[in-house]
Amino acid sequence: MVLAGFYLLNIFTQYKAITMKRFVCGLLSIGFFISATAQRDPEFPKGWVLYLQAHDGMVTNFTTAPDLFVAGLSLSPQLTVVPGLLRVGGTAGAIFNNKKIAGVFGPNLVIKLTSLQANSLGSILNLQLQLEHLWGTSQQKLLGGLLQSEIGQFFRLGFSIHRDYGLNTWWFQGGLGYNLLRKKKKGIEDPMK
Repeated sequence: MVLAGFYLLNIFTQYKAITMKRFVCGLLSIGFFISATAQRDPEFPKGWVLYLQAHDGMVTNFTTAPDLFVAGLSLSPQLTVVPGLLRVGGTAGAIFNNKKIAGVFGPNLVIKLTSLQANSLGSILNLQLQLEHLWGTSQQKLLGGLLQSEIGQFFRLGFSIHRDYGLNTWWFQGGLGYNLLRKKKKGIEDPMK
C-alpha cells in the first residue's frame, strides 16, 4: 500500500501536465492493491445502501485565476456485490459552481480498505475508497475518488479529489453523508451487561 501511495504521490508532484492515463493508473493501482488486502467483516453486508451526501469545496486549475467555490447535494445508491469488500452503484445530484446550478451523474465503485474494531462492541467504522466518473450538465467530466469513513453504516465523512478533464480543472471537496436505508439490527444485546 505504501508503494502504491508513493506512486500516486510521484504522479502528482513530478508531472506538471498529468495525463488521464497516469491519473487512472495511479488510482487503479491503489484500489487493486487495497482490495487484495482488505479484511472481511460485517461492515459491508449484503443489500443496498442509499447515501444522501452534502459536500463543498473548491475548483482550481492551479493558475493565478481565483479558485471557485463548489457545493452540492447528491444521492448515491450502492449494492454490495462482494460482502465485506466491494459495492457498486451510481451517483446523481446537483452542484453549485461558477454561479450556476448543474446536475451530475455517473457510476461508482466502493472498496472497503479496513475496519476499526472495538473488541466487545465489534467494528464501529470502516475506511473506504470510492472511485467514480461523473458527467455534468455544464460540460463537466469528472474522474476521481473519495477517501471516506463509514461510521456504523449510518454516516459517511470524507474527502474527494476529482479531475475535470473536460474543463481542465481539479475539484477538492469534503462531505458528509447519511444512509437513508439503514436497518436496525435486531437481537443485539448490550455488551456492557
